[in-house]
Amino acid sequence: MDRSVVSINDLKAAFLELGLKEGDICLFHSSFKSLGHVLGGAQTVIDAFEDVLGKEGTLVAPTLSNVDFVNSYKTWYMDKPSGVGYLTEYFRKQMFVYRSDHPTHSVAARGKLAYELTFEHGWRGPHLCPFGEYAFADSSPWVKMDQMNAKIVFIGVTMLYNTMKHVVEGRLVEHFLSFVKNEEKRAELVGRLKKFGSEEGVWPFYNSVKMQDRLEQLGLVRHFNLNGAELLCVDAKDTNKAALDILLNEYEIWYKGSVLQWIKDCLAQ
Repeated sequence: MDRSVVSINDLKAAFLELGLKEGDICLFHSSFKSLGHVLGGAQTVIDAFEDVLGKEGTLVAPTLSNVDFVNSYKTWYMDKPSGVGYLTEYFRKQMFVYRSDHPTHSVAARGKLAYELTFEHGWRGPHLCPFGEYAFADSSPWVKMDQMNAKIVFIGVTMLYNTMKHVVEGRLVEHFLSFVKNEEKRAELVGRLKKFGSEEGVWPFYNSVKMQDRLEQLGLVRHFNLNGAELLCVDAKDTNKAALDILLNEYEIWYKGSVLQWIKDCLAQ
């Protein structure tokens, strides 16, 4: 069956219905092809976002190094193509777009807070993380977007692609480690965590699709269907907090095996 074309006004109406407004920070995850025929192509999607966000807003796209991910730290350079979709790479190459300097989890941004979000990705506040301690550091765009309660829009993809989940996982790890007062035992537990490039080690990766279902039940996920593409929108700070609370209270449901044992070993101290 033929699908209708999508215009800039269709996109703007969808974004407004999802709760975007002037002055917002908006991060998008996307499958451009899910929209079907967009009049004006990728530029129309970017224009629609920025028209809604206005001059006070900021548009952000993930530009992760998913291609040959394991060698990212060896192959990274600031003009390396985004590995997470056509729309993100299209946006990255536009004028006045800033990009954060990180080998695995960079973002591109344009707008009022673009420089503030991107300029110090790996400078301060490291956190334990399987992608390197500065991927989701305090100075990273990811933590800043959480603190500023950015809105996250998913175009034709589920929250399986919610990169913010790693902020939650890092906080979960730090919470359980806070029970460990003995420095030697803490070092042993930290040493069991997964490190970048290693097939060994534990990390509390959680099922993002299952978490989407839980967030839906809490009324934290907004929906809009556009030309057959399912669009979602969540508020970063609120959903991250809700997800962390769920994992802390139900860790024996969400985790099994060596990860669950690691958590219990932390709590036993």
